[in-house]
Amino acid sequence: MSAGSAAAGAPARRAYAYGVTAAMLLLMLAPLFRRPPVDSFPLSTYPMFSRGRRGASTTVERAVGVDSRGKRRPLPPRLVGSEEVLQAKATLANGIRQGPRATRALCRSIAARVAEQDGFADLVAVEIRTDTFDAVAFFEGHETPTDAKRHARCKVRAR
Repeated sequence: MSAGSAAAGAPARRAYAYGVTAAMLLLMLAPLFRRPPVDSFPLSTYPMFSRGRRGASTTVERAVGVDSRGKRRPLPPRLVGSEEVLQAKATLANGIRQGPRATRALCRSIAARVAEQDGFADLVAVEIRTDTFDAVAFFEGHETPTDAKRHARCKVRAR
């Protein structure tokens, strides 16, 4: 290949490179113009970020301690019966699902563990609850449930 023919091929390679780049850009932008919008891999409109949020509420089964003034505070998972958060959640959910008798028994066992622990002497009762929170508001500091159901309440026995 001579120097003259290599120089003649350079504009063609450059045009090819520009063409491939333009085609890739068009492919990446194409989902933005589809009606109705379609989301697919590898070209995505990222609907989890681009569509409005329907609701940001979450429901949580939890055990809370209640002090003599009626103030509630969540109890750590280890007092429910496991260091693992999800196992503690499952324990609470199973107790609630099994009915009032099982929920009261679980509440009494949690209250017994609370009575044995330092740092919880101010608590006079334990509640097992299902609370619903607005997740966005919760992380903005509004930690009051939007809906609450108390399944059991039991006294913490003095040491």
